[in-house]
Amino acid sequence: MYKDGRLERLSGNQIVPPGLDPKTNVESKDVLAPEHPIPAAYDDSWAALKWVASHYGGNGPEEWLNCYVNFHKCYLSGDSAGANIAHHIAIKTGKEKLDGVNLVGIVLTHPYFWGKEPVGDEIKDPAERAKIEEIWRFVSPTTSGSDDPWINPIDDQSLASLGCTKVLVCVAEKDILRHSGWYYCEKLKKSGWGGEAEMMETQGEDHVFHLFKPTCESAVAKLKKVAAFMNQDI
Repeated sequence: MYKDGRLERLSGNQIVPPGLDPKTNVESKDVLAPEHPIPAAYDDSWAALKWVASHYGGNGPEEWLNCYVNFHKCYLSGDSAGANIAHHIAIKTGKEKLDGVNLVGIVLTHPYFWGKEPVGDEIKDPAERAKIEEIWRFVSPTTSGSDDPWINPIDDQSLASLGCTKVLVCVAEKDILRHSGWYYCEKLKKSGWGGEAEMMETQGEDHVFHLFKPTCESAVAKLKKVAAFMNQDI
């Protein structure tokens, strides 16, 4: 992005036109930053969840959801920024109940949380930390900085109102965001929330490794952990 507002993408220029995937019948639309700044991603996610919830009772527009979704046992999951969004949607669910929907738990994989001050053994190099903040400011031009509650919800008093009873946080040993994932879990347990939080750390791997190596041993083990987490009450 240039100072005059012009935008030039050096990679990732292709987008998918809005429509149905012929293989899955899932409707999707690519929404890119910075044309759609924060909180657009959170607003879109909440709108999508409300649309799913509209099928409770079997009266929604999508027949598959009417027939097969168990609204009494719902989970939210996301990787990286998606994990950040899953957390915020769970907070919103705790405050604004959706009729018929019981959010049991969330899975946060390599969550994109950050803050002005390093936590634990998190990298302290000002130049490296500035790079993370630059990315955040790119997608959220009006942000107050790295302690903005959107990117740093960990010290927010609202943790106790998380609208589920189970949380699984997955981190990777070589990921720069690893420490904030551990910190989130620790703070959640001490917040008065009252649910159960679990951690899984994958050794020798970096940020969202499972997306690049989905069949590797570590990715398979992570998938099995997530499946066990969701199915343990069945």
